[in-house]
Amino acid sequence: MAAKRNNSSSGDVTYGSHVLRSIIRLAAQEISGVESVYGRGVRIYVRDETVDADVNIEVDSEVSCSDIAYKVQDNIKKNVETATFYKMGVINVNIIAVRFSKH
Repeated sequence: MAAKRNNSSSGDVTYGSHVLRSIIRLAAQEISGVESVYGRGVRIYVRDETVDADVNIEVDSEVSCSDIAYKVQDNIKKNVETATFYKMGVINVNIIAVRFSKH
């Protein structure tokens, strides 16, 4: 799936879905307390110029899950809307696993 925007003054801009998934994956991994994006971790749904995303993450046991989920959502929105012409719609952050550090 490729997302395309027609801009008559400067040509077309096309984003492959893998580019959007990569931006979202990296944005999630930037947040302290996120151990990894779990498995194939990112699904996107593109409607016109809006992207909805499901992101599966693994978090550190020392962090607040709700705080991490909010920070991940905020960072994904900021990164996608800065790097592309898309607006983010629904961002579902699913905490699939909690990693406990060995002492």
